[in-house]
Amino acid sequence: MMFRLASLVFVAALLLGDAAFAQTRGFSVAARDCVKPGAQVTLNGAGLGTAPVGEIMMRSRGARLDMQVTSWSDRRLRARVPSRRVKAGEYEVVWVRTGRVVASFGALEVCGNTRTARPSTERAGKDEVAAPNGAPEYVVSVSQGQAAAAANALQAQGVQVLRTRQLNALGRTLLIVSLPGNLSRTQAQAILNGTVNGAQIDVHNIYGFVAGPRVYAAQAIGDDPGGVCRLRRAVAVGVIDGPVNPGHSALKGTRITRTSVLGQRDRTPSAAHGTAVVSLISGNGSGEVQGFAMGANVFAVSAFTVRKGQTGATLEHVAAALDWLAGKRVQIVNMSFAGRPNSAFRDVLAAGARRGMVMIAAAGNDGKAVAAYPAGAPEVIAVTAVDARGKLYRKANRGKHIEFAAPGVDVYTAKGNKGGYQSGTSFSTPIVTALVARQAAKGRVSAKSVRAALAKRASDLGSKGRDQNYGWGLVQSSGC
Repeated sequence: MMFRLASLVFVAALLLGDAAFAQTRGFSVAARDCVKPGAQVTLNGAGLGTAPVGEIMMRSRGARLDMQVTSWSDRRLRARVPSRRVKAGEYEVVWVRTGRVVASFGALEVCGNTRTARPSTERAGKDEVAAPNGAPEYVVSVSQGQAAAAANALQAQGVQVLRTRQLNALGRTLLIVSLPGNLSRTQAQAILNGTVNGAQIDVHNIYGFVAGPRVYAAQAIGDDPGGVCRLRRAVAVGVIDGPVNPGHSALKGTRITRTSVLGQRDRTPSAAHGTAVVSLISGNGSGEVQGFAMGANVFAVSAFTVRKGQTGATLEHVAAALDWLAGKRVQIVNMSFAGRPNSAFRDVLAAGARRGMVMIAAAGNDGKAVAAYPAGAPEVIAVTAVDARGKLYRKANRGKHIEFAAPGVDVYTAKGNKGGYQSGTSFSTPIVTALVARQAAKGRVSAKSVRAALAKRASDLGSKGRDQNYGWGLVQSSGC
């Protein structure tokens, strides 16, 4: 009589749907945490019999789902949670025979799309931006219209959004995030792929200057050593670098528009590197420091900071600099820095390319066969360095991405209060940038037309044709 009464209670609960779970004594679900759809669970009971009799069901708020039984014994059975039509939340698991509830195993929680975040034990490297917990920051580059969806999907998996950077001119949004310890970058990318289109996530790298430890450069590229090349018309040239000293004697009289994308707490490095780079583009010839595109309007963006004694530019700051230049309609951009390949950075560079930007970057000075970024991105023209004899700079990186060589060993630049010799792919890059500016002064340019013109005039070095050391060879002047 008692058994029949209990059965009637369970039937009423099953019909009501929202009634509180009433677990039968001796029956239980062997699952401490939530289980995923499609997972198997163990159900303990008594007097179940030696063969399946009736059905095992899950019910919650009117929903009734059959569970597939995979094994059955008198005191234990295994059943599978449905993989479809099941929603996150708490369910009651019941044993039903001939339409009646015989017993209740109690509550079973089905996991949702959320993830319990675990602290990350990873630590940021020297060329990575550290999050507040010491783990590396990650950068998501996503279209502005899909940024909210991307953020929501990641946050549901325990990702912390630290800050957001809008790249309005490029039409992208950067989400600076911290990943939990139980979510890898690959998993985060998979979440993005399933939520939005074209979003990329990668570690938040820091990019360093590519200068090394010396006036042959003009002659090497075919210019008149004693002549002055002033552009036929003013051309805007962007320089993403450290700060620039417009009061340097080599830059007096040049048109330089300066801005900074740094925060108030960021430490600004010396202006030495940025000033030297700009002097090779638009130097006024004072003290033998002569630019290769005098008359250019330079838009200089300060994007480098000093962190723990190291000077570098974070991906976020470089992206913000590129966006500012795009907003100013600056087409030609010089980037004399290099660092690790990065998919989020590639996405930002691709956005710049779609805006018609012609981006020129230094190959890097690691002396390795590596496609350092940004030069390694196919949207960017990669420049290496050679000396007065056309010999490759011993520290220059190599690879299939290398496109052109330019003087970069012992070139005379703005240095200190006057001038001095410097080496590195940092200083070969602005020479190529200046030649691009000359071409732009004569008419409209694109990355494709620039590449074709430079390759046509290049002086072949190394193996015949394009090679991994010199690219198409040493760039040559087409005059002013």
